[in-house]
Amino acid sequence: MFLCGKSKYLNYVLIACSCIVFLHGNAQQELSFLFAGDVMSHGPQIAAARNELTDSYDYDAGFQFVKPIIEQHDIAIANLEVTHAGKPYSGYPQFSAPDELSPALMNAGFDVLLTCNNHSCDGGAKGVVRTLDILDKLGIKHTGTFRNKAERDLNYPLMLNQNGMKVAILNYTYGTNGIVVAAPLIINYIDSAVIKKDIKRAKELNADYIICTMHWGTEYESLPSAYQKKWEKYCYELGVDMVIGSHPHVIQPMQKKVVNGKEKLTVWSMGNYVSNQKDRYKNGGLMVGTTLKKENGKVSIKEVHHSFAYVHINQEKGSKYYYLLPEFNYTEFRQDFMADSAIFKMQQFFADSRKLFAEHSIGSSEYIVSQESEVGNLYKSYLLGYYSVLLEEGADTKSPELLKTELSNYMHKVIEPNGKYAYVSGIYNTKEEALGNKRFFQDCLVSNPLKIVFISPQEFTLIEE
Repeated sequence: MFLCGKSKYLNYVLIACSCIVFLHGNAQQELSFLFAGDVMSHGPQIAAARNELTDSYDYDAGFQFVKPIIEQHDIAIANLEVTHAGKPYSGYPQFSAPDELSPALMNAGFDVLLTCNNHSCDGGAKGVVRTLDILDKLGIKHTGTFRNKAERDLNYPLMLNQNGMKVAILNYTYGTNGIVVAAPLIINYIDSAVIKKDIKRAKELNADYIICTMHWGTEYESLPSAYQKKWEKYCYELGVDMVIGSHPHVIQPMQKKVVNGKEKLTVWSMGNYVSNQKDRYKNGGLMVGTTLKKENGKVSIKEVHHSFAYVHINQEKGSKYYYLLPEFNYTEFRQDFMADSAIFKMQQFFADSRKLFAEHSIGSSEYIVSQESEVGNLYKSYLLGYYSVLLEEGADTKSPELLKTELSNYMHKVIEPNGKYAYVSGIYNTKEEALGNKRFFQDCLVSNPLKIVFISPQEFTLIEE
């Protein structure tokens, strides 16, 4: 078993070992999206991510169980509800998250981060600009806040061109908690004239499809407010095709509907994707996936699916992780992964979410990870342990940037029990499978030292070959 990069890459063909070339396996007239809710970084999350040994922060492991779901989609979008305003880092009420959070989101498979929400101005003008600087340096697409009008005019709406489709992404917020930043900075507030002009611009850019992401609603309310319904109606009247909401910090329903003869999709709120809010209804969120298809020049919704993810806080090897967990029987494979109290809260979250959807949602099917699926087998490896190939310090590679380029889709980072980071390749059930991967990289890219290692939540062991 070996996953690398986006799961869709499993359909690609390896042309040559010294020159890795992938051919896209998806139909060119279909494009899949995944939307996730609020990415928070409260004070306890910052403290948990701190690695004293390396003087850095690590968020990657928390996303490992949702990563294979995210990567099944062509484009994944999340709401970055923090700033990267720099040190001193802080949680609520004015967020300044460590810079390492956004690379972890990128490693998890997110392609676009929304920066327009009620915490956009938490770090003042410096925070707005520095957040954009960090995302630009990483090469992550983003939208909703801008350094100046010229930048907004050039880059807004965010146009995504893929698989023969041009999709416009719009992003707005109801407010910024009373904190404002002066011109030339621009925050996209919900404003009828601005939205109307932006939708017109999207059409002028020949968008096949327009998705409007809205930061709106009443916190901790499980049904949409009149305010949300008013702006949803306005967006659809102007020609928006899909409205995706965030902010209430709890899940609200989603509905596929027909408006003026055209099929639309509204997601009122996706809740908390990851946060330190532990109360009932707040301790998890919603992932929404949808596939668009283009036929005879027109784009429509082919299918809609969703999955719920519970936030589980667990101590591992001296580190504390905020795991995002889709429904799965984790303790069948690792009994100490969750206490009975955590299992109860997780099951309660899934039951509450399903009850809400059964009563109020329309047009979406739930995706559940089965034990026999590829994703389920990956979960078992994370819980029970797996073999991998360790690229040790001093390995002779083609170039110093190898981990960031040719091997980037094969490598993943793990933390050794001593707190140090290690880079390994592959997730295998047997030592023999790992040895095959080692030989491949020795032949194609990397000379010694390469080692086989067994990794589990409790150990990091070099294996005699």
